[in-house]
Amino acid sequence: MSTGSETLQQFFPATSRPLICNAPMAGATNARMAVAVAKAEGLGLIGGGADFTASSPELANLRQQLIHARQLFGVVDPNAPLPIGVGCLTMKSDTWKDNFVQLVNEHRPVAVWLFAYTRRSQHAELIHALQKTSSDWGLKVIVQVGTVESAKEAIDDGADILSVQGSDAGGHQFKQGAGLITLLPDVSDMVRREYPAKNIPLLAAGGIMDGRGVAATLMLGASGVVMGTREFLCTTECPVSDQVKATLIATHDGASATLKSRVHDEIQGNAEFWPSQYSGCAIVSDVHRKWDAESDKHKIIDVVRARPAIVWAGAGVGQIESVLDAGIVVTDTQAQARQLIQAFNNT
Repeated sequence: MSTGSETLQQFFPATSRPLICNAPMAGATNARMAVAVAKAEGLGLIGGGADFTASSPELANLRQQLIHARQLFGVVDPNAPLPIGVGCLTMKSDTWKDNFVQLVNEHRPVAVWLFAYTRRSQHAELIHALQKTSSDWGLKVIVQVGTVESAKEAIDDGADILSVQGSDAGGHQFKQGAGLITLLPDVSDMVRREYPAKNIPLLAAGGIMDGRGVAATLMLGASGVVMGTREFLCTTECPVSDQVKATLIATHDGASATLKSRVHDEIQGNAEFWPSQYSGCAIVSDVHRKWDAESDKHKIIDVVRARPAIVWAGAGVGQIESVLDAGIVVTDTQAQARQLIQAFNNT
């Protein structure tokens, strides 16, 4: 495995290799999931949301989840680092940067994941503030990227780790991008060529459903992986509804069953929330077909927004067969990846 894998284990000594993280999707992660992933020697993350202004319910909820995580771990010392991470969407971070940094300082997670700025300066300022406040417990900042250019920006802004997300991923991502099989080597080569003095670990994300995907991405330059659709949406710890989980299991042929588009946000009325450089991937449903067929969207807008119209999922959704415990997903995936890597090395 790469030196980046060794660096990740130095960053997160309670984890094992190959490192598996759960994606910090807002609304679909919680303390129970993050702790289960961490206890299986992965890196568990809680997705906090996008609004951390003083009166925000998202700020209050993330604080409560971090308190709950500390209780689940049995960590009594309030100054001890919390061995999980938190994620946030950064498109409005100008309005809540100080509140978020204060929360991080209060609860001391080992990682913070950033994604979806409106302007690059938002990440640069937030990374600087987070690293300044966390010097005594070694917080690491993960930035989600989807192009070589965004990877360069993140490194220059001070990111410790890059999550390289290919276009097969579920949920929101860069509108213009590529699959991991081309994106990951491009980013890996760029980092080695242009930042030879830096050892920036790369986490692969997007379409990784089991140990086969893990092994493949390690060969392409990753140091660890992020799993979303498989890792947390169809686990017992995931707070999404049983109906959503059933939809994921019933969906086959992810290549044709999913769509990467901004239309999902239009249907949900969130098109203005997401900056124009991002789009999302979700399962195509009858709601999408009705939306496409109706030229006057106002005629059906109330109908589609009154039901759970969007199920976010990546193109690998067709490989999901059951709901599993998050810890089992981590350990089974690691075991399969190790077996495949060993078999490859023995050939």
